[in-house]
Amino acid sequence: MKQEVTVRIFNRDYRLITDESKEYTADLASALNRRLAELLSGKSTLSAQDGAALIALEACDDLFKTRSNLENIRSQIKVYFDDATKAKARADAAEKECAELRAAMEKELAAVRAESEKTIAELTAKVEQLQKEISLRKSFTAEDNATAKDMIARDISDALGNVPEHKYKFGK
Repeated sequence: MKQEVTVRIFNRDYRLITDESKEYTADLASALNRRLAELLSGKSTLSAQDGAALIALEACDDLFKTRSNLENIRSQIKVYFDDATKAKARADAAEKECAELRAAMEKELAAVRAESEKTIAELTAKVEQLQKEISLRKSFTAEDNATAKDMIARDISDALGNVPEHKYKFGK
């Protein structure tokens, strides 16, 4: 909101219309008065108008340099933003690749597990078969002292329902 402010600059009043507050505008006028007093105190040959012109020139110099710096900062921010955007895209791509690799690894792991379970089942069946063979061989070992005739007689007896062996003894 525009307002009217009166400031005193080097013993002269200026009526201004501004959007800024009265305090801010008074602070600017005060800073200008201090700078003008510093400049004129060391140079007795300068008039107030000459001092104001030099201060205006310094202010323009500061403004131009500030604008240039602002443009540099904006350019740097744009570069940083572009770099950040590219980095985010790379990070997103890497995250996607990680997810794909994780899925492939889990699929491969499931296949390896299935194959391992199949191999374990086959080996377990083989171990059971070998245990049966060992058991059978042990039974033959226990019977090693018996003759073949005795073993046949015992098998016949078992087949007939455990009839005493002496009924079917083979002669020697």
